[in-house]
Amino acid sequence: MEILQANDKDLIEILYLLKVCIADMNKKGLKHWNSAYPDAESIKNDLAKGVIYVLKDKGVCKGMVTLNDTEPEEYRQIKWSDDLSRPLYLHRMAIHPKWQGLGLARELIDFADEFARRNGYNCIRLDVFSPSDRARQLYEKQDFRQAGTFHASYQRVPYVCYEKLL
Repeated sequence: MEILQANDKDLIEILYLLKVCIADMNKKGLKHWNSAYPDAESIKNDLAKGVIYVLKDKGVCKGMVTLNDTEPEEYRQIKWSDDLSRPLYLHRMAIHPKWQGLGLARELIDFADEFARRNGYNCIRLDVFSPSDRARQLYEKQDFRQAGTFHASYQRVPYVCYEKLL
């Protein structure tokens, strides 16, 4: 198992991974990811910026995560622990349904922790769709604490923001 910075050659695999994950989430009643988000254009832009990382096993893409320092606009209303911090933002973490429950998400979180420390970030911030109990439990077990909630304009159910100080 290895985690690598994604490149343009990974685009098709990433889009396929997201399509499978979206179908699985929608089947479970989690409709916050759909045909509009995450979209191919955002993925292409993130690939060009070098901020997507893929988890591969023998060349097979089993998961992905986006790590960057761009604060989502919705986060500006959240009372984070320290306004002077240098946060790393974790977005769009996905594990293929076939390989969920095997600790791969935890591997990506550990990778994000190490990446953040190595690159001078002092916290990691992210959001989770509030009905995603499994995802929320995963982050809470990894020492993330709830920092607040927000409502997206397109969603009636709130997102929960999490932060982990490093």
